[in-house]
Amino acid sequence: MKSKKRLLGAVIAVAFMLSMGLSGTAYAKDEGDASMDMHHLHILMNHGLEMVAEGSNMVMLAEMKMTAALDPMTLEHGRHMITAGKEVIERALKGPEMQGLHKAGHGNEPLMKYTHALGNSVMTIADLLDHMSMEGPMSEDMMTMHHMHVMINHALEMAAQGSNMVMLGQMGMSKDIDKYSIEHGKMMLSDAKSMLDEVMGGKAMMDMHNRGVTGGNAMMADTHKIGDEAKKIVDLLDLMASAEPMKMK
Repeated sequence: MKSKKRLLGAVIAVAFMLSMGLSGTAYAKDEGDASMDMHHLHILMNHGLEMVAEGSNMVMLAEMKMTAALDPMTLEHGRHMITAGKEVIERALKGPEMQGLHKAGHGNEPLMKYTHALGNSVMTIADLLDHMSMEGPMSEDMMTMHHMHVMINHALEMAAQGSNMVMLGQMGMSKDIDKYSIEHGKMMLSDAKSMLDEVMGGKAMMDMHNRGVTGGNAMMADTHKIGDEAKKIVDLLDLMASAEPMKMK
């Protein structure tokens, strides 16, 4: 297992240095390799992102005011999930585990820089979803945008789950299923990208823009900020998935 960890760190480091324009040597092949630790932090961040996305969808469902008996509970639980998800992300980025990795000298490694880039984007979109504009009556345009937000959140969840499946396969713990896990994870990432492209550039969005629902509308402005950040996150997760999977011997 130790040799597998070392190989995984080397493979992913090379992939990141090539794709992100980094230079230098790959991870040292010694007991100080921290790639497995960072992958666990990535999984934590992905989980926190999923919690925030699910919570955001519950908040929006309550804001649609379709069932008075359940809306308050739905809103409360959605807010709780957003807060708890952000706490998970914060723990991954700033907790004692991350501090320990920096103290051990891993702060300048390519995978650590990637981890913080991903974490910053995940935290940015968590804040955007937490503070998304909900002002005004539930007009047809607002309902359309809420449905867009739900689809964006679903794309983020697909990407997070797909990324976790790729990382699980890359850990090389089960040769009979690793290949399928990686392939299915990459498919989920691809589908997430396609969904984001359709939401942000599709007919519904173009129709609203043509009718003058643009950046001057607070919710439309938020929609574009969330969509842009979501694309950045999916691209970052796809970058990790582009590393070759660890081969079992």
